[in-house]
Amino acid sequence: MAQFQYKARDGRGQLNTGTIAAPSASQAGAMLRGQGMFVVAVQEAVGKAAKAARPANTPQAESKASAKPYAKPSDKDADDDDWEPNVGRQKIRRQDVITFAHQLAVMVDTGVSISEALSCCADQSESDGFKKVLQEVADEVRGGRELSAALSLHEKVFPSVMVSLVRASEMSGTMGKMLDRISKYMAKEAVTSRKIKSALTYPAIMITAVLIITSGLLLFVLPRFASIYSNRGAALPAPTQLLMGLSNSVQTYWWAYLLVVAGLIATGVMGFTTETGRRITDKLKLNVPIIGPLFRKLYITRSMRTMGTMIEAGVPILDMIPIVRSVTNNCEYELFWDDVDQRLRNGSQLSAPFFSNDLIPRSVAQMIFAGEKSGRLGDVMYKVAEYTEEEFDEQVKAATSYIEPAMVVTLGAIIGFVAIALLLPIFQVSKVASGG
Repeated sequence: MAQFQYKARDGRGQLNTGTIAAPSASQAGAMLRGQGMFVVAVQEAVGKAAKAARPANTPQAESKASAKPYAKPSDKDADDDDWEPNVGRQKIRRQDVITFAHQLAVMVDTGVSISEALSCCADQSESDGFKKVLQEVADEVRGGRELSAALSLHEKVFPSVMVSLVRASEMSGTMGKMLDRISKYMAKEAVTSRKIKSALTYPAIMITAVLIITSGLLLFVLPRFASIYSNRGAALPAPTQLLMGLSNSVQTYWWAYLLVVAGLIATGVMGFTTETGRRITDKLKLNVPIIGPLFRKLYITRSMRTMGTMIEAGVPILDMIPIVRSVTNNCEYELFWDDVDQRLRNGSQLSAPFFSNDLIPRSVAQMIFAGEKSGRLGDVMYKVAEYTEEEFDEQVKAATSYIEPAMVVTLGAIIGFVAIALLLPIFQVSKVASGG
C-alpha cells in the first residue's frame, strides 16, 4: 500500500493533518470519510514522509471502509421495494427530517462521527420508512460516500436545499452549525406551510357543507313539500316555483349533474398535473381576491429565507438560484427566477430584476439593493424574510377575518332562501283559510 498525506476536518470543523496507507488516493479519501472526516486534500507521500508515515486509520476503521464499498445502484436496485422511489408507500413526514437534522447537529457538535450519528438516528426513528432511509445513508457514508451525496440519493425525502447546505458545510468544515441552521430553516418552512393550509381549510370545509346541505334539501326535503302543495292545488309563489323546478331538475337529470361534477374534478386534476393547467392555476392563485396576496407573501418569504440561508452558508449565487426557483412552486415565480438567473449570467446585479418585476414589492427590491451595496446580502435576506413573514401572518389573519363572515353569510343566505321558499305557501294557505 502507498502512503498518502491528507488534510481533513473533523465534525467540529478542526483541521487535522497526517498520513494514511491506502491502495489509491480515492481509497484514502474513502477511508477518511468513513471515520467521519471531511477531506480537504489527499496526495501521495514522497521521500522521508513516505518512510516515516504511520497509518492514521485503525484496523476497525479500515474494515468499515472496505466492508461495503460504494456502488452505484443498478436498474434492479431502482425497482426493488427497498429503494427510494418506493419509500413513498410508507409516508415520511417532514417533521421526521427536521428532528433528524437537529439530532445530527447535536451529535456532530459533541464529536460523534457522522456514520455513528446516522446509525444512532436510525435506531431512534419511530418511522419504519425513515429508519430504512437513514440506514441506507449510514451505509453509504461508511462506504466512503460524502454525506451530501448520500442524502441526494433520497431526493424525495431530503429537500435540495438541505443537500446543498450540507455540501457547503463539508467544504467549510462547519457541519454541526449548518445542520442546526437546516433544522431551523425547515421548521420555519413547516410553520409557514401550516399557516397557509389553515387559511384555506376553513373555506373548503364551508363550501363542502354548503354543497351537501343544498343537495340534501333538493333531493330529500323539497320533494315532500312538492307533493303537499300539489294536492292542495295552491298557486305557488315565485321563489317556491324556482326551488321546486330546481329540485325536479336534479331528480330527473341527476346524471347530467354528476357529469358536471366529474368534469369539474377532472378540470381540477388537469390544473395540477398538466403544464397548461398548472400555469392557469398558478396565475389564478396570485390574482384571486383575498387569497392572492397570501400566496404572493408565501412565495416571497420562502425565496428570501432560502436565499439568506444559502448565502450565509457560502453557496454561490448562480448555484442557489435553481434551488430558490424550486421552492416557490409557482410558474409565474419560476419564470421570474429564470430571468434572474439569465441576467446574473449576463453580468447584471441581483437586485436589478427585482425592480423590474411586478411580483416583487419595491420595498423588498430596495432592501436587496441596499444589501448588495453594503456587502451584507445574507443578513439582509434574513431581514427581508422576517419582514415578509410578519406581513404574511397579518395577511393570514386578515384573510381569515374576511373569509369566515363571508362564508357564514353565504351559507345563511342559501338556507334562509330555502326556508322562506318553503314557508311562503303555508303563509298564503293560512291567510286564505282565515279569510284575510
